[in-house]
Amino acid sequence: MQSKLIEMFNLQNTLNTNTNGSEWTKGITLQGRTINWYRCIYMEAAEAIDSLNWKHWKDINSSDDIENVKIELVDIWHFIMSQLIVEHGFNEAIKYSLKIYSDTSHMTINTELVDTLEGMIRRAAMQYIPLGDFFVAVRQLSDFTMDDVYTLYIGKNCLNQFRQDNGYKDGTYTKIWNGQEDNVHMQKIINNNPNITYNELYAALEETYKQI
Repeated sequence: MQSKLIEMFNLQNTLNTNTNGSEWTKGITLQGRTINWYRCIYMEAAEAIDSLNWKHWKDINSSDDIENVKIELVDIWHFIMSQLIVEHGFNEAIKYSLKIYSDTSHMTINTELVDTLEGMIRRAAMQYIPLGDFFVAVRQLSDFTMDDVYTLYIGKNCLNQFRQDNGYKDGTYTKIWNGQEDNVHMQKIINNNPNITYNELYAALEETYKQI
């Protein structure tokens, strides 16, 4: 787990630097925009909740969109890692993550996923990093582990870089590819080739994007 955490933190640091400049840890982008990782966390957690069938008045027989919940959790992981680097520095952020991961792996979980996500929102809104909540949320998905988070994170990190390279920040990027969000296409590529490398995935995204 340690080697995968190191790789993910390295990729996140690189993505943030490429996207926002080398001074991103000071909370300002190259364009002078304020960075608020906490807001990113609780907004993505709210989207994860909305992927669950929680409404008592609408579509009560519909199923939870668990695949999208996984995507939202990985997005949250991007932002949690970013805030950890800001608050603890790169190396200490990894050590702290390993400790909390170890601590939560032995916990007995008596709550529902929606409760964990709501706790994540509350903590992020109060400027606390909901790292423990994140690890608990991963455990609450029966077919999802931190190894799966790693695989999906590599995919989403690659997609995020691809977006930045193709006009995401200035609004010229097309997010819907032939009727489906780019996330879905990324997941399909990974599912068809679980051992795909970062560069191979980027090339596959590039090829698919040309066809829309």
